Amino acid sequence: MAKRDKNPEPWRVGKLEQLFRHTGLFLWSLRGSKPNVIITGYSDHWRGAASKGSQIMTSDSSWRVSSDGFDDFEWLRDLRTFGGSQARSRARSLISNWLKVNGRWNAKSWQPDIMGKRLANLVFCYDWYGSSADETFQQKISDSIGLQARCLAIDWKRLYDHDARVGALRGLIIANAALGAEASDLDNLVEFLVPLIDGMIYADGGHKSRMPDRHLAIMRDLIEIRNSGIANQLEQLAWLDTTIAKMGAICRMWRHADGQFARFNGAGLCNPEIIEETLARAGQKGKLLQQAPYSGFLRFSSGRSTVIMDVGQPAEHADVAGLGTLGFEFAVGQNLLVVNPGQITGDVNLQRLLSSTKAHSTLTLDGQNSSDFATGRLAKISDVEMGPAEGGLLAVAGHNGYEASHGIIHHRKLYLSTGGGNLRGADRLEYSGAPGEIARMAVIRFHLHPRVTVAMLRDQRVLIKIRGNRAGWVFRASAPVALDTSLFFDIDGRKNCQQIVINVPLADLRSIGTIDVKWAFQRNEPL
Repeated sequence: MAKRDKNPEPWRVGKLEQLFRHTGLFLWSLRGSKPNVIITGYSDHWRGAASKGSQIMTSDSSWRVSSDGFDDFEWLRDLRTFGGSQARSRARSLISNWLKVNGRWNAKSWQPDIMGKRLANLVFCYDWYGSSADETFQQKISDSIGLQARCLAIDWKRLYDHDARVGALRGLIIANAALGAEASDLDNLVEFLVPLIDGMIYADGGHKSRMPDRHLAIMRDLIEIRNSGIANQLEQLAWLDTTIAKMGAICRMWRHADGQFARFNGAGLCNPEIIEETLARAGQKGKLLQQAPYSGFLRFSSGRSTVIMDVGQPAEHADVAGLGTLGFEFAVGQNLLVVNPGQITGDVNLQRLLSSTKAHSTLTLDGQNSSDFATGRLAKISDVEMGPAEGGLLAVAGHNGYEASHGIIHHRKLYLSTGGGNLRGADRLEYSGAPGEIARMAVIRFHLHPRVTVAMLRDQRVLIKIRGNRAGWVFRASAPVALDTSLFFDIDGRKNCQQIVINVPLADLRSIGTIDVKWAFQRNEPL
């Protein structure tokens, strides 16, 4: 698993400057020349969780202190969604208490990316908690937003992570707009945003980390700026529209019919309702994207069957670099059949396992990952093609991730018949003549969704049943097949599942040059 190059802290303020910031002189320097007045009418685009709002309402006074993430004020949405005058009063009380404790600068609660989230939430939820409050409360909020915004204007560039910078800028733009900033001043802020975004997404709209959760977070930031009404004043409106449309197309490409993202590069724990909410706000649906050549994904469908395939080089500096090159997921309607287990977990060792090649529905060689960032061995993709073939659709790709270690190239073909009742695959291992370890065994894995049950038949075929579906499926292969256990992660937590495994001896590969393994998932209609 690769990690982004990170500083030990998300941002840094020198010790002498910290001493200055704890004085009243620093607060004085942040005060504007005009009174702070909040412009109302900024409608929020995102729903909170009523269940979380209920927990806040029933928790004791220590909840604020003990709750991670309190300082970003995302909980305002949860209280608003829970609803009622008591929730509004609770929100005002929590905000007032925060202002008492954090009225002066401190490095934790005034961290620029956290402050950006807080300012945006304070503005977008203001009509709910603030408009009906007394003038004293309203002025406290207005003054605090003004102070924080001026501090954020100084600090957002101190963030090391570019995604965090985008979130901080989003909050700064929203706060300044709510304080009545001139359109030219907002344009200047967005001018900082444009190169940041253009530098972190590919030409096809995919985030360069190839991580769906990071992609979605940046997309939501841009939607907030555009849909708040501020964009009508901006010269960059066309750029916002184009960028959001491209990012939305990638999201739809990753998304299965059940609303969830395919489980590549850390996906799997994002709430489908949040994905739907984001795409609905993005607008501009258009034709479903089938190939993202720069981000490295393919999608093809027929009938009710859909295949999503990873044909991209792993992102070396991503938080979670899924090493499942040429892996795929296969869904039938809203039912997932072949999956990847998912890669987000707080357990470092488990996350390393779930990021590995063997935790994806693809081929591994002698138990090694297809890429190894420590040695600089990266799987480069070649010969990617997708299009109509006789009686169906064909996708072809290859990678050289095992050439430096074993002198072997992996080629994969996936063919989906018209109507979606037959998914056939072929994996070819080709010896390139390069030096390296002599390969012993390749293993091709097909991780199955927890709703899928399997049984081995005597003729080495595997009978497959998706719970709730009348039609079953049969798996067969040109090499010996076995069943094994596996794991799967989604928003409901860890689940047990099974996997189909094909073991391919490679002792003769160097002498014969290539070894081919064919396999197929065939729908078995009930009588």
